[in-house]
Amino acid sequence: MNLKISKVKQKLKNGEACFGTMLRILKSPQAVPMCASEGWDYVLLDTEHNDYDYETLGNFCALAKYEEMALFVRVPDKLYHQMAQMLDIGAEGLVLPQVKTREETERIIRSTKYAPLGKRGVSISSTVTLFRDYDIEIYTTWANEELMTVVQIESEEGMANLVDIVATPGVDAIMIGPADLSDDMGIPGQIHHPRMESAFREVIRQCDIYGVAPGIHLNNLDDVKKWRAEGMRFITYSYDTKFFKDASREALQSLRSFG
Repeated sequence: MNLKISKVKQKLKNGEACFGTMLRILKSPQAVPMCASEGWDYVLLDTEHNDYDYETLGNFCALAKYEEMALFVRVPDKLYHQMAQMLDIGAEGLVLPQVKTREETERIIRSTKYAPLGKRGVSISSTVTLFRDYDIEIYTTWANEELMTVVQIESEEGMANLVDIVATPGVDAIMIGPADLSDDMGIPGQIHHPRMESAFREVIRQCDIYGVAPGIHLNNLDDVKKWRAEGMRFITYSYDTKFFKDASREALQSLRSFG
């Protein structure tokens, strides 16, 4: 069995769009093949705001190795042990919240890349290799090439330092966090505000210049249609609880209409 190649990275490098969704409360690893069966490019496990434990994360990551769909993890913070350990557990990429400066971005790359690109401590993951034996050089080269590094722009400071962040070697994609960015701008939740839309377009412009995939997390299909047309390519849509609530609401309205 070969080490898993990132189809998300391949598609983004080819200028294509990738669509994923976020998991917040689903704890059964069966969620991985369920999402893969519907054709998502990736799922994102959110450990920043939710209560996934390491055993659950490890089980999700192991099962994801048998699917083409990628499995990414959003870590709570940009701390070495949270980043490196999550990759050792088997995450195929990390989403890093609240990135504000080039210095933070460079520290992320040092923590997530092996030498010569970074300083990540070497430990061959049994989950990643599915207990197959690999030469260290083969494994570290694969990890540097295939694991995704996605940084989130969620503040005015991050926007002010956008060029420096996007230009940092090793960044694969940006994922705007509209809720936090609008809150930091003093216009909480107003993602259609002209200042927000201007920020979105600037992220797209700078990402295109530096060969980084521009992305965003959205919960409304009309918004996805608009920003996909304007150039967003790494798009995280909705999350598990919203899918369930929306489907339940629609079904219940239909059921009650029967009398």
